[in-house]
Amino acid sequence: MAADADANIDPQLGDSQAQPPQPQGLPSRPLENAEDDSDDEDGASEKRRKLNLWKCRQCREARKKCLPEGRVWPQKCDRCLQHRPDALDCSEPELNNRKRGKNVVRRSKARSTPDIQEPRRNVRDLHRDEVGDGDESLPDAPLLVIDRPGPQPVLPRGIKRELPGSPKPVIEPQQPTSVKEDFPPSVYLPLKDGEFRVLLLAPAARLADPVVFSFVTVSRSEPLEYEAVSYLWGGNDLQQDMKDVELRDPQQRRYFKSTKRTLYLALQNLRHNKHPRPFWVDALCINRNDVVEKNRQIAMKRYIFHKATNLCFWLGDDASSKVALDFVEQVLDLTGVGKLVRDNAAVEQWVAFVTLLKNPVFSRLWLVQEVAVARKATLHCGQTAKYFGDLVEAVSTFVSLRAEITLLFRRNQKNCKILTDRKMTIAERFIDISTNALRVSSTGKVQRLLSLEGLVSQLSDLSSGSPLDRIYAVLALAKDGPTLVNETLMEYPKDTPDNGALRIDYDKSIREVYQDFVIHAIEKSKSLDIICRHWASSVSEKDARLPTWVRPLQSFLQPPFENSPDRTAADSLVGLPDHTYYHASRGTLAKFRVVPWAPNDEGDSVRTMFDEQDRYPGEAKSLIVRGRYIDTISKLGPRASEGIILYEWLELGGCTAGGETVPENFWRTLVADRGPNGSNVPSWYRRAFLYCLTHLTPTGDINTNRLIAESEMDESSLVVDFLQRIQSVIWNRKFLVSKSNNWLGLAPMAAQPEDLICILYGCSVPVVLRPTETIYGDRYYQLVGECYVHGMMDGEAVETAMDDGVDFELK
Repeated sequence: MAADADANIDPQLGDSQAQPPQPQGLPSRPLENAEDDSDDEDGASEKRRKLNLWKCRQCREARKKCLPEGRVWPQKCDRCLQHRPDALDCSEPELNNRKRGKNVVRRSKARSTPDIQEPRRNVRDLHRDEVGDGDESLPDAPLLVIDRPGPQPVLPRGIKRELPGSPKPVIEPQQPTSVKEDFPPSVYLPLKDGEFRVLLLAPAARLADPVVFSFVTVSRSEPLEYEAVSYLWGGNDLQQDMKDVELRDPQQRRYFKSTKRTLYLALQNLRHNKHPRPFWVDALCINRNDVVEKNRQIAMKRYIFHKATNLCFWLGDDASSKVALDFVEQVLDLTGVGKLVRDNAAVEQWVAFVTLLKNPVFSRLWLVQEVAVARKATLHCGQTAKYFGDLVEAVSTFVSLRAEITLLFRRNQKNCKILTDRKMTIAERFIDISTNALRVSSTGKVQRLLSLEGLVSQLSDLSSGSPLDRIYAVLALAKDGPTLVNETLMEYPKDTPDNGALRIDYDKSIREVYQDFVIHAIEKSKSLDIICRHWASSVSEKDARLPTWVRPLQSFLQPPFENSPDRTAADSLVGLPDHTYYHASRGTLAKFRVVPWAPNDEGDSVRTMFDEQDRYPGEAKSLIVRGRYIDTISKLGPRASEGIILYEWLELGGCTAGGETVPENFWRTLVADRGPNGSNVPSWYRRAFLYCLTHLTPTGDINTNRLIAESEMDESSLVVDFLQRIQSVIWNRKFLVSKSNNWLGLAPMAAQPEDLICILYGCSVPVVLRPTETIYGDRYYQLVGECYVHGMMDGEAVETAMDDGVDFELK
């Protein structure tokens, strides 16, 4: 069993043993007084008499008779008194004050609706509000014209929504008494297959006016032009950052719902000053207390965002982002951008541009899918807007001119690290994946280009609210994801073969979804590299006991680093799917099988062969893989915290003070025998290492961070490149020496002496395994992680093998 100290480093290496409220409708357009309408049909006066009866509030809303007629308050009506199980809260009778439109031809009586069913508001009702009750035809024109910026050539400088300058408040009709209820039952009415809600955002003459909206139900048979909103959910915002929005149901009852301040500001700025404007907002339009609806609606997000006329990508309302959006126009001017990277007066604008890319909104995982499937997207900061495609081109220009911009920053004493730090990498990857994950043909057919394993691996640094969203947020973009109908809607018949594709289901446990994803990735790629990559959200043992072959991004005992701009770990040795740098198993395919296991009363484990038809929901699974044992770890140097090359490493590697003796296998191990992006080692790396040996600290270490800072001041770019390569390899890893062959290498920080070094078939790098036994002597292995062993990275161990290897059961 692993020691407690190692469990603190990697907790996986331990003992294996009420319906929500609903938003309400906006006031419909006032109709002419009923007395002004001509009424020539028979029975019209009788209808008028029934409409003007005195009723209590309960009977009027239920559209029931309120008896006895002519009762005097506080006498309660018969219906309220006789209601079961409890009497209703009767009220003083009131005369109907609703207006009635023109009479229409009497229709056949529709099926009666139960008392508890609130009237649904759909697209047809929305148009009736615009044309009046007597006109059954839908208007040809849309509800409102959505005017958003296009690409730069036709984009005017500084797009701002003009608000009326009149200080007079808008006079609105008197509203019913508000109901203090967070989730009103009359708002989130059940949705049929293919339906979704769109919120109708009320206009406001002033920015400070309250945010008011209602819901309308939309379906594919009754479409509606609407915009979708992408924004930062806000993570762990405190309660004081919550703002109340007002929802109205079809009866004009008001409800208040708390939303994150980010969303409140977005709705506040995106609404029109004169007309209602329809939007789809996931946090409001989905009843997240209903798991069945949540599963269906989230599975439809690809369709909803694709059908939206525009995606409003909300950045916030800070002044720096507005400066950056205005600066985009200058960056796109190819005739003048060369001067911008040399102009000291433009350095603050470049700083604002870099700050914009580090906006936390670019680190939200769900937004990748939302931008990728949108037909058009615009960036919004306050009431300033910019076409999203212009930012994509500006970032491409920025990357091409990064070296020149770095020199500009150095001349003006600006921090050059912000140009290449972790947050910048996250933003660049967000923009790259969101714009290149899909390809649309000239016929409109959408082709998905990336695998689910590739998407999860490349976007592992992005944040997600739920651990399950690590998979679900990119599932619709994956070419091996669920079958999509017409390549637009993530919807598939239950009897449609899906080749084992994963499906969105928030009822499943974290462990089940993560295990199924790894198994799916191995089956599709025939590679075991996924068990070496750190991609899973960190969860505590009480939330999910993950097997060691599901690698979390960090220990749940560590503080969260999702907002840290600095490096947090070394780069993965296995690289990204289809971009491997090593071939330790010499191209062999993964040989594996999966068996479920669960501790029994005696502490042993019960195992049965894995059945493809039964995924054993919720149970832990063992992954049995074929491979070869090649050596054992004998000695380990301390963890390379902050990427510092410690004196103990130099001593284990055989280096002497002053650089008289520099073993080639040592300095090559420090760079994992590769240059940037998996290229061959540049010949000058050895000379760069000799230079570092002449700049030891008083304690005999090589402080890479200090040397990088000094070399940047001297503009010694080669030394900086060499040291940054070392940091990307050794950060938080340990230096190892093997027992039998004295091989040098790098091991995970949780490695211990006597751990095994193995080659697994289908894995591009060696791995460290820890043998473990049950109290009855059954052996299994815990995966400590990937490792580098100099001289064993290109299939040398497999090439000389005399047998087919052995099985390792990983838990």
